Amino acid sequence: MPETPELQLTAPICEVFTSAQGEGLLMGVHQLFVRLRGCNLHCCYCDTPQARTTDGPCNIEDDPGSSRFSRRDNPISVGQLLNIIDSQIQADGGTHHSIALTGGEPLLYPEYLYALASALQQRDQRIYLETAGHLPEALEKVLPAVDYIAMDWKLPSTLDKPLDTSQQTRFLHLAQQRECFIKMPVTGNISEEEVRQALRTISEVTRAVPLVLQPVTSGVGGCRPPDAQTLLQWQAAARKFADDVRIIPQCHPLIGMR
Repeated sequence: MPETPELQLTAPICEVFTSAQGEGLLMGVHQLFVRLRGCNLHCCYCDTPQARTTDGPCNIEDDPGSSRFSRRDNPISVGQLLNIIDSQIQADGGTHHSIALTGGEPLLYPEYLYALASALQQRDQRIYLETAGHLPEALEKVLPAVDYIAMDWKLPSTLDKPLDTSQQTRFLHLAQQRECFIKMPVTGNISEEEVRQALRTISEVTRAVPLVLQPVTSGVGGCRPPDAQTLLQWQAAARKFADDVRIIPQCHPLIGMR
């Protein structure tokens, strides 16, 4: 039977692999990761530079958790990726919590992402979207097929060009329709006023969405994390703007996971 037009959509995929979620409120859950290629931002702390470009192969893990990969040419159709995911799920015994769609920036491909996520939901899979949180029009297209949203709130000093705050707030308005949380990556170079301004902007939309202050992993992109006292000061300040504020670093680099 020929594939439907939706299954024939293509996008550049960076890698497909199994690991534990290393960030945010679902830290530690077993996930199947689909990392898309391409990003329209340049973050000083980027830990996936291999996914910033659309050029390059798709690396598919041979066995769940093995870190041994086979290469396939890009782009990959939705139908091809579904077959890859089905094989990964079967090899893993179906024990994963959810399927993480990450990047790069996955929302650069909203039609592709919606077709993929919808088909996976029909297979009773839960969808976890990890995004920079600056493309509300794309999120609106994908939202019906998403269960969880991990939204970064990127501070101006961590980017080569600041984001449009109105786009971030619009994105947050939409993301609240799903189970979501905000990650705010913080470096040792940002100011408390920069953090406070972001918190004020977020609180004008909602206090209810959990906020994670995520100190950057030391050395990644040449960045360093804030010291412990500074993090605690920022957490105390953030409690005036949000009901649930946590300090959670990336755990996967600490234990050698992807």
